[in-house]
Amino acid sequence: MERNGFLINKKIHQYILPGVLMTVAMQLGNVVDGMIVGNILGPDAMAAIEISMPVLLLLQMPAMMLAMGGAAKAAVLLGKRNTREADGVFSASVGAGLVLSLFFAVFTPSLPGILATVLAGNETLAALAQPYIAVNFGGIPILTLAIIFCYFMNADNHPQLGSMLFIIANVVNLALDLVFLKGLKIGMAGSALATVIGYFAGMVTVVFYFRSKHRMLHLRKPAGETLRYAGLAAKAGIPSAAFTLMSALKSVIINSAIVRILGNDPMAVYSVCANAVLIAELCVGGIIGLVQNIAGILYGEKDYYGIRVLCKKVLTYSYLAIAALLLIFLAAPQFIAGLFGITQGEMLGMCNMALRIFALSFPFYVYNKFLMSYYQTILQPGLSTVITALQGFLVIVPLTLGGIFLWGLFGVCAAAVVSEAATILLSCLYRMLGQRKGRFERGVYMLPEVEQVKNLDCSIRNDLDEVIAFREKLFSFCEENHITERDAKILGLAMEEIAANIVQYGYRDDRKNYMDISFTIQDDKYILRIRDDGIPFNPLEYRPDGEEQKEDVTVGGIALLKKIMSDFQYMRVLNMNNTVAELNIVPK
Repeated sequence: MERNGFLINKKIHQYILPGVLMTVAMQLGNVVDGMIVGNILGPDAMAAIEISMPVLLLLQMPAMMLAMGGAAKAAVLLGKRNTREADGVFSASVGAGLVLSLFFAVFTPSLPGILATVLAGNETLAALAQPYIAVNFGGIPILTLAIIFCYFMNADNHPQLGSMLFIIANVVNLALDLVFLKGLKIGMAGSALATVIGYFAGMVTVVFYFRSKHRMLHLRKPAGETLRYAGLAAKAGIPSAAFTLMSALKSVIINSAIVRILGNDPMAVYSVCANAVLIAELCVGGIIGLVQNIAGILYGEKDYYGIRVLCKKVLTYSYLAIAALLLIFLAAPQFIAGLFGITQGEMLGMCNMALRIFALSFPFYVYNKFLMSYYQTILQPGLSTVITALQGFLVIVPLTLGGIFLWGLFGVCAAAVVSEAATILLSCLYRMLGQRKGRFERGVYMLPEVEQVKNLDCSIRNDLDEVIAFREKLFSFCEENHITERDAKILGLAMEEIAANIVQYGYRDDRKNYMDISFTIQDDKYILRIRDDGIPFNPLEYRPDGEEQKEDVTVGGIALLKKIMSDFQYMRVLNMNNTVAELNIVPK
């Protein structure tokens, strides 16, 4: 009777489809957006979008910092069953994001023209970039709220709504692209306007989220602790902010160098390569996103076994997906180039060469992205930021500038491969140095080692015989650890009552299911945690005879447990029931 990964694997397979759909919708929308612009408005327009990217990244930086950092912090707090703090982080993230985005929108009439001129380097690209940047300035409040709500919905039992937000947004975006660019001929402003309207349409999913009975997070009125909660979200989101800032600086430097030294055609080819990264993100982003959606909760619950199961599965699936993509890029780069309107001549030859080299960076990119997401999720923003800085600026920019001067476009693409590999090496050296100095836990995942004599961690089938068998194992564990007979009986009663209810009433089918049971001796208390993915049932909502009860559930014993246990809590996280019973240790 040992712990297994049955429940975690079920969660992975339940969450992976919404996560993949969300990433596919988001990145496919960006990629197809580039294809439509390239085919309708031409390569210069596609280059103008790439030139504008630093501005878009900076506009979205507060949203990404508050969304990813706030959602990661809220997930850990939910895992710790601290709903008050989690609500505070959620509310402060939404409020701070709205205030900052409205501040940016105020500058819509004045800044876009100046920024377009500075970034473009020539009048042709500046004229194309200015209306695109202006619409993004005006629409940033809508994009900010959509991004923040999406990440929090993913962390709060509603990944389907998070993915649906991006699906609706990008379906509307692409449809309006064709209407605005081909039908109404609005030009670059039409491309940006289609994106803003698309995200506004996607926000309809937020209405369904607020009406859901299964959400754990709630918006609260601003209070004296709002700034503290916003600070918690911002601190956890430092890696996201750093990534966005580094990406913006990198784009400014590299794009300017390519345009001024190599010209407009190589810039158009490089923009296709930049879209290649979006295609890679399309393939693996949803899979790696499982880390943030699931690992934060598990880390808050101190379920380190579950985290290891999750990480192994995420890396396996990610590399299977990226291997297939790499084969396509190596075998048929002309197909990728053609999608962006580059179909013949010298530009096609340059694009084929560039895409084949650029694609070799994908395997390294996957591992760096995984580590950044993982370390941010377990609230190690410093280490995640180091990887971000190395990958996003400190390594790639010097190598790319050197590559431009030495080998032109070939050097730009080769630098992408070398920089991703060098980032892995340097970040591993930094982590190991920190571990030698005692600043980090040991191992790649930096998880504490659980002392077996203090922890009993098992998975049992939804079978009453297994419940009885685990009760006997629990009694033996209590005896080995000198727990009094009285406390052992109370703990055995708590486990048996909760687990028996799950077996009898938790599932509406006869398929094999498991529940995870963990018993730990921690500080001055005994903690019993039982997790299952059966029908939602909150024992704290039980009412004595004569009042409304949950249908067909016998909970008389649970009423007794609420009286004799020191603490009795329930959370519905990751769409699983988490019941936690605590008993204070009485000094002998």
